[in-house]
Amino acid sequence: MALDIMKILHKTPLTIDLTEEELTAIASCCRERRFPAGSEVFAEASPGREMYVLCTGRVSIEITIPSQPVPKTVQLAVAHPGMIFGEVALVDSAPRSARALARDEVTVLEIPHEDLRRVMDAEPRIGYMLLKNLATILCDRLRSTNLVLRNEWLNSDAQVENKRFHGSSHRMQNVLLWAQLDRK
Repeated sequence: MALDIMKILHKTPLTIDLTEEELTAIASCCRERRFPAGSEVFAEASPGREMYVLCTGRVSIEITIPSQPVPKTVQLAVAHPGMIFGEVALVDSAPRSARALARDEVTVLEIPHEDLRRVMDAEPRIGYMLLKNLATILCDRLRSTNLVLRNEWLNSDAQVENKRFHGSSHRMQNVLLWAQLDRK
């Protein structure tokens, strides 16, 4: 079954405030792709040549933390239908900072950044609106990441304080125990 690309583009925050004509220009860049559950949409450190709009399924955005003896995978986010991912490819040509893994059978709109850049160059208003919307999306994600990091830091700090308290408590118990032994 073919996707209704215009309907999907209407639902993504990347295309807020674009006209039907402008959406049609973006739709011309899109191609439907399917990925089975468990497959990689893109690998960490691979070239970022396209971005994606998730149509169906869920995609996990993950990074690998090198640790010994086995590297650890950390899930940063889970994309749901209507969300975009791989969008940093529009901003720079650096390798991907994370991998995208299909959690379910996934359908996406793949948008090659070269095709989209041509549209953006030919239609400056489209370029402006896409970059403005992308900046809003990236700012929201940065704020969310800051909140997660702040909470992890607070939890970590609380654990350190808890260990100090319990350590003090154990030391005090030992002092009291020795004091009792000294009385005998």
